[in-house]
Amino acid sequence: MLAPLVFDPLYKTDLNSFGFHRPFALDRGELVLAKLREQWQQLDVHKPRPITDADILTVHTQAYLRSLSLSSTWLELFELKPEEFNQAQATRELPEILHDFKLKSGGTKLAVDLALKGGLAANLGGGYHHAFPDRGRGYCAINDVAIAIKAALREQRARKALIVDLDFHQGDGTALIFQNNPDVFTLSVHSAEGWPEEKQQSDLDVLIFENEEHLYFDKTASAIEKVLKTFSPDLVLFIAGSDPYEKDVLPGSRFIRLSLEQIIKRDAYVIDKFSILGIPLAMVFAGGYGPDVWEVHYWATRRLLERSDLLAGSKPNHARVP
Repeated sequence: MLAPLVFDPLYKTDLNSFGFHRPFALDRGELVLAKLREQWQQLDVHKPRPITDADILTVHTQAYLRSLSLSSTWLELFELKPEEFNQAQATRELPEILHDFKLKSGGTKLAVDLALKGGLAANLGGGYHHAFPDRGRGYCAINDVAIAIKAALREQRARKALIVDLDFHQGDGTALIFQNNPDVFTLSVHSAEGWPEEKQQSDLDVLIFENEEHLYFDKTASAIEKVLKTFSPDLVLFIAGSDPYEKDVLPGSRFIRLSLEQIIKRDAYVIDKFSILGIPLAMVFAGGYGPDVWEVHYWATRRLLERSDLLAGSKPNHARVP
């Protein structure tokens, strides 16, 4: 059974091979897929192709693309202090990591294609929404979200796209890239106190302040309803960050601590909402750090499969929602 999911085992980038470590949950897709196969044993997924330099240049500058061949660019992008980078232990040169980003970005582009054909799809990775046209930041080297959306609009497979960004951090890169673009609406629900300190202007920013977990769902649902009153998308890119989860280990995500039940409700609402409206939706994972955040993505991806027409009539084994 070929599911509307995109994944490649190579998504699991070994950062130690580049001489450094960060608390990325780089095995999230692998763990999610393994858990899903406990319910759908014959679950097969689509494998992506890496995006090209030409794809990157639809969003990023030539100068920035050239800079990605320099180790210094990557040291800055990953905010590595000298003592955090051990070049002697590295088995790969830092600029080689660009291929990993290209592959996962290809996954986002393919997920958008699958969603436009079948209604729902997910890339089990991706979501590099902090990358600006002329620089990367926040561990994001190239903005796969913007690249995928621009391709769909340019090829006239979609007319208007809505970004629903529910990562802990503001989707500042996509906000900047699509500023003043009437065909793309950027909605970002994010921490008011959290990084980045200097935020961009989305079409609609919804701030969640510390200790406002009880308001999170209502603010999110109200924002989506508000957008749909004035903007009619025929494509949704859902950035389903797991970093608002209370088990996320990134110190900076301490301002929002959602329970698993709260975040499952959030993701189910978004997936159900656009599925019912018949608007194609592609989901990406985006932020999430530590050994437990994959649980969030599992329930979101499971919900997407249950709503997918491609899996109609195929019932999973029972699994209780926490």
